[in-house]
Amino acid sequence: MADVVLIRSGAKPAGRVSAGRLRLFAFMAIAGFMIPGPAAEQIFGVQSPWLRSWTMFSAIGLDVIDASFEIRRPDGALVPLDRFEMLGAPRNGRLKWIQNREELASVIKRLCAAAGQGADVRVRARLGTRGGWQTIHTDAENACAD
Repeated sequence: MADVVLIRSGAKPAGRVSAGRLRLFAFMAIAGFMIPGPAAEQIFGVQSPWLRSWTMFSAIGLDVIDASFEIRRPDGALVPLDRFEMLGAPRNGRLKWIQNREELASVIKRLCAAAGQGADVRVRARLGTRGGWQTIHTDAENACAD
């Protein structure tokens, strides 16, 4: 009499792919499509309608003015000037964001009027552009002397 021994190999029939492997292949294909798009443009300068580009903060901060103010004390020292305190304006109001050069000029004029005759107010201001910060006002001279 012959004994029959069955051995289970765990092998699957040829030509069948498991669901786990299908998910892995799908993930690899999607990641392989997503990652080169931004890298191709930002690293290699390649632009293609087939590869998705990516730009961080493309419009936020453009044309916004970052300004700081200082006032000269009678002893000659320059000290930071708080525009909100000087003008009696709320910190979360219209004065919080200076949107353009005209608004900056208006703020400077109001600060000079509030500081009084002969005040020495210095202004450093820069404008956010796509190429970086552009200096629009330096503290080299008294802004109230204009």
